[in-house]
Amino acid sequence: NATGLLAAVSPGSAIITAFRPARYYGSRAEYVEARAAAMVADLMVCTAASVFIDQRLRGAYNGATLRDYLLFDEADQLPANAALQSDLEITASDLRALGIARTATEATARAVLAKAGLAAETRAAAAAMIEAFEQPAWYHKVGATEEGGLALWHRLPGRLLKKTANRPDVAFISATLSVGGEFADFKRAMGIERESPLSAMIEPARHGALDFIVLDEVIETEPWLGAVVHATETAEPPVLVVTSSHELAARIGRRCPQAVLRGADETTSQAAQRMGSATTLIAAGAWAGLDTPQQWRSIIIPRVPFEPPTVLDGEVESRYIDSRNSALRRMRQVAGRGLRSADARCTLIILDSRVLALEKFVPRRFADVWRLAVSEGARGTVTLSRTERDPLLRQSALRHYGCRCLACRFEPRVAAQIEVHHLNPLHHGERITKIGDVIPLCANCHRLAHSQNPPLPLAELRALHGAAAD
Repeated sequence: NATGLLAAVSPGSAIITAFRPARYYGSRAEYVEARAAAMVADLMVCTAASVFIDQRLRGAYNGATLRDYLLFDEADQLPANAALQSDLEITASDLRALGIARTATEATARAVLAKAGLAAETRAAAAAMIEAFEQPAWYHKVGATEEGGLALWHRLPGRLLKKTANRPDVAFISATLSVGGEFADFKRAMGIERESPLSAMIEPARHGALDFIVLDEVIETEPWLGAVVHATETAEPPVLVVTSSHELAARIGRRCPQAVLRGADETTSQAAQRMGSATTLIAAGAWAGLDTPQQWRSIIIPRVPFEPPTVLDGEVESRYIDSRNSALRRMRQVAGRGLRSADARCTLIILDSRVLALEKFVPRRFADVWRLAVSEGARGTVTLSRTERDPLLRQSALRHYGCRCLACRFEPRVAAQIEVHHLNPLHHGERITKIGDVIPLCANCHRLAHSQNPPLPLAELRALHGAAAD
């Protein structure tokens, strides 16, 4: 996203230029001219992938590793950087174009590297593959892809930048570098031997307000997709739907024709800029990239963005813990999309119950809210699509109202004597239950409430007992 970052930088006395690969230019001459301008600029904006390529080519690609100072923004993406990973593949079509028949993996990689006139990106990929063969380790492997190409798979892809990451003139910035309050996972993934004494985690005590709605749906089913569409159409606008793939975004977009769909060739911020009067944006991978001009009131996450498995030589190589940590970072970024100002108010609607295993993605100031510790004056509420027998919903209601019957004022000796009553019964079609939709009643009052259809309202129940309203 070098061009987008460049547009966000205020012009001043320094010369600032974006570096882009040759595929972005119409001719070789245009690329050479733009590359030369970027290399002599005071400040060069480029991608992390290009830094890796420059490291492998000893500064001969764009000179990024020869700069006085390197600053990695959105550094949380480095441990599993998708752009960097894709540059470490030599596809079957690449091999055909080079006239190389795939034989043994190492021999094929060496045959590629021996070719004259290789594109810099291909040369760097082949060099990295050969290096992996010469320096075998548990965390990387070179193998054949299912399509017939070659790929270097790295369990800790950030270590591809290990030499650069350990330099004293390098800094990493991100709102989601830590996992569980520590930098250990990031350091391990990047091969960083020592963290800077200036390293710090900064989180405001108060900044914005979050509500959470977790819908317990079975993902990749028709009811789940229907729930995603319903949430998209009924959530408070403006609405951002964050998907884990362009394919899923397109499926939702076909059912929500009024929404703007992010294209595969544009960033989320570019898609947001063409929304016009539309109130909904559906965007794959919207956890990454530059901020958007909208203050999102609702953010919908159809499925937790776990990394898909990596298959090389017919074997699954990826581990759950790496996928989990990647999902944690992405979910924290998604939450941050709704907290861009001090007075922001946003609801996260999550339709994948696997998120319950990722509690640490929630900003610390909302941790109690996430755990359903709802109290008067809380800055957020948690909503669950569950039945009245759900222990989490029951716990939430009793903590909110107190363990007593709101109709007859009965205070039980044991909490089991109090039940949770839906003011709007579930069989009427309600699917999303908020704390204000339920009240605690004793067993007698609960049955009295349901003695007619629709149920007796709370005011009438109190009147039967001669109880005054609060």
